Amino acid sequence: MATPTALSSSMAQAIELLESLTTLLMAERSALKDRETLNIQSLLAQKTELLKQLEQNASSRTQLLVDSGVEGNDKGMMSYLDSLPINAATTLRHQWQTLKDSLHNCQSANQVNGTILHRSKTQVETLLNIFRGQSGNQKLYTGAGKSTAIGGGHSLAKA
Repeated sequence: MATPTALSSSMAQAIELLESLTTLLMAERSALKDRETLNIQSLLAQKTELLKQLEQNASSRTQLLVDSGVEGNDKGMMSYLDSLPINAATTLRHQWQTLKDSLHNCQSANQVNGTILHRSKTQVETLLNIFRGQSGNQKLYTGAGKSTAIGGGHSLAKA
């Protein structure tokens, strides 16, 4: 059976981890903009570790809810909170909302970083196509799902 203290502790840890992840995502955004590949690799390793910790935290919180006889999701959390005395439920509801807001902030920051990464990739592909003498207008997808330009091209130079 989940206790309010155990859930509160789990949520506090998740909020702390999500705040750390948000900080890393902001650092990653800066590194992506400046194309600092070594820094990006370091940040990726740190993000991977934080995500593992978040996954473990979510699993333990889910198990706490399931052990209390409710679903291990948002609906289950609301059911559990409804079963508590109002003073305990109020504190946990606030904490749960803070956790969800922190998660939303991470998702938004990650989407921005994904957009920056996509734009950088497109710019690099365009430059490579120019160097190869390809217009890049005609593209096919390979078996691995990557796009590749087809058709003849004109080399910029020959050795």
